[in-house]
Amino acid sequence: MDKNQLVDIWKQQLHDVFALVKAGRADDKKKYRAEGFLHALRLSGVVSDREVNDIIEQTHQDVFGESVAERQARKATLNALKENDPDAYFNIPAVERRG
Repeated sequence: MDKNQLVDIWKQQLHDVFALVKAGRADDKKKYRAEGFLHALRLSGVVSDREVNDIIEQTHQDVFGESVAERQARKATLNALKENDPDAYFNIPAVERRG
């Protein structure tokens, strides 16, 4: 297998993990498998940290429709609202609070 084929396999694994999280069905086994595959790619020099970060950002954008930083900020805001004003938190439709 060449580099592109190996990276494509990891991209598909990453996409699958993100899609399951988005659907509310996170699968730790698949997540750990993708992490292990990524670790092997890094150790063998197939991908650089820069390439990994770019792929994660792009895949995250494709699946969630927002960057990793945007999603983290949105979730932090919702968590703070849940702690400080549970009524306001639960007034937000569940479909909007999800994921």
